[in-house]
Amino acid sequence: MYTTDDARDFELDPRPARVVAFGSQLVFGSVGLNAAMPVYEEAGVRCAAVPTLVLSNLPHYPSVQTVEVTPEWIDAALRDLGATGALRAVEAIAVGYLASPGQAHAIAAWYRSLDERERPPLILDPTFGDSDVGFYTDPAVAPALRDALVPLAAVLTPNRFELEHLVGPGHPAGPEHPAGEASDEADSGITGLARRLLLPAGRAPSDHCTVIVTGVHTDEGVIDNLIVTADEHRTVSGPEIATWAKGLGDTFTAALVTRLITGDDVHTAVAAAAARVRYAIEHR
Repeated sequence: MYTTDDARDFELDPRPARVVAFGSQLVFGSVGLNAAMPVYEEAGVRCAAVPTLVLSNLPHYPSVQTVEVTPEWIDAALRDLGATGALRAVEAIAVGYLASPGQAHAIAAWYRSLDERERPPLILDPTFGDSDVGFYTDPAVAPALRDALVPLAAVLTPNRFELEHLVGPGHPAGPEHPAGEASDEADSGITGLARRLLLPAGRAPSDHCTVIVTGVHTDEGVIDNLIVTADEHRTVSGPEIATWAKGLGDTFTAALVTRLITGDDVHTAVAAAAARVRYAIEHR
C-alpha cells in the first residue's frame, strides 16, 4: 500500500492547486474547463479541475454524448483531493457550469465545511444561459445557485440574462421583461439588480462582495463590464468584436481569477480579463 508521500513521487507536477475550478469538460471543444484551463496554465497557476458534465463535443453539432457527474461523485472527489494534500494551498474557488441543482448544494456544503478563517474566496460564474439561446442547462439550477452559492460568493460574474434570473421574477427588470425593454442598461436598472444579489438570505450587508455584469451592450461597437458593489459601480468598456464563439465567459472568469489571486484590484483584473477575451477572439 502506497502512502500519500509515495504517491506524490509519481506526480510529474507535484505543486498543490491554487485554484479549484468546477465546470463542463469536453473531449473536443473550447468551452467550460477546456476554455479555462489554458488561461490558468499560461499564467502558471496550478488548477484542480472538477467536471460537472462531460461531453463529446459542443451540443450544437448533429450529435453529442453527455455524462452528468453526480453530486455524490463531486463530494467524494473533493474528499479525495483533500486527503492527497492537493488543496492545501488553494487561493480561490471558481464555479462555472453546473448540470443540476444538487451539484450546487454539494459544492456549497463542501465549501461551508472548510475552516471559515481560511476559506479561499468563491468566484461564481452562473453559467446557465444567455439572451440569444435562453437556458442551456436545467432552469432549476438558477434558484439553486441563488439559494446555495450566491450567499457564499465573494465575486459573481453573470451576464444580463443570468443576472435577471438569479434575482428572480417580480422585479421591474426581471426575467418577465426582456432585456431590450430596459431604458438604459448601464444605469440603475442593472446596478439595482446587481445590488439585490449583494444581500441574499443568510448574508449580512457587506461591501466585500462584488457583482461583475459581463457583456453589457450600450453604444454600438462598445461592450461594457459593470462592476457593482454595495456603495459604488464602475464600468470597464472596450471594443465589441463580432463573434459566434462560445466559451468567452469561461475565459473571462479564469483570467479574472488569475489576476485576483496575484494581487490585482477588481477594476484592474476586470480590464485584464476583458483584454484576454478580446485576444482569444482575435486569435481564433
